[in-house]
Amino acid sequence: MKIIQSFAQFEEGSPYLQYRNKRDYVYLSFYCFLLSHITVKKFYDEFTMFCNSKAYNSMLQYIPYDIFQFIENDNAFKMWSKYKIDVMRSIGEDFIHIDPDVSLFEPLIDPFVKGECDIIVQDVVSRTDNSIKKFVFDNLAFFADTKILTKPFDGRAISCGTVGINKYAQEYYFAGIDVLYEAMLKHGLENIDYPTLILEEQLLYLLAVENDFKIHEILPYSLISNEGFLNTGDKFGYLHLWRDLKYKRDIINMIRKKIFFDYPEYFDHILKYERDVLSGFEFFKHMKLPKAY
Repeated sequence: MKIIQSFAQFEEGSPYLQYRNKRDYVYLSFYCFLLSHITVKKFYDEFTMFCNSKAYNSMLQYIPYDIFQFIENDNAFKMWSKYKIDVMRSIGEDFIHIDPDVSLFEPLIDPFVKGECDIIVQDVVSRTDNSIKKFVFDNLAFFADTKILTKPFDGRAISCGTVGINKYAQEYYFAGIDVLYEAMLKHGLENIDYPTLILEEQLLYLLAVENDFKIHEILPYSLISNEGFLNTGDKFGYLHLWRDLKYKRDIINMIRKKIFFDYPEYFDHILKYERDVLSGFEFFKHMKLPKAY
């Protein structure tokens, strides 16, 4: 069983940096990536970062990952998260993929490590909050014809900030990926809203339902609905700095402070990265981040 992370850097920056003049803010991902590495390493001895050369040269070489594995990225920016799928397909055994903007402050993936479930995920999104359910409802005949989902669809989906899939379930998942992705390409990706989420997250939920895979959710969505995502994560020891949270100055300051006090042996990695990489960007000169505490 392998624990993995992945990151491919695109010329366009990040899908969460919608304005072209801010695309270089993707370099601020370093802070949450470093915190993720530190916290995962605390509980699990070894894991691998899969990346393209651009990501390694510009950012990831400043983080002391155990193993780097290089897979170049040939996916279109609109399909930015398909790189993660490509990486997962290459593993060939049970795996857990932890997005590099996810930090674990408790050993929360143990249920999968111990073989207690077929799939482990961040959470299972309710029908009310599932923004991609319409695609499924609009294409129920396709999913039934391809045997991806012949059972009733309840409108839910999976969040894959953390996702583990055992080898048995992987056979169904990657076969379904091939069928759905080919159909999406024929239809035209530009005509589909959130194609990456449909391919990565919605499809996995459909196949789990169809094949009765046992799912373990790290964060109970019923609690997320009542208390919010970040508050729920705090209760369990799980932090996902998704979307543009990772680029916000107050978040970055909190990460720097936490590393300085709780993991001081890693703080030199921050200083070196800021000196060698970030100091060359105009936006960084105006961030006024404290150098020490």
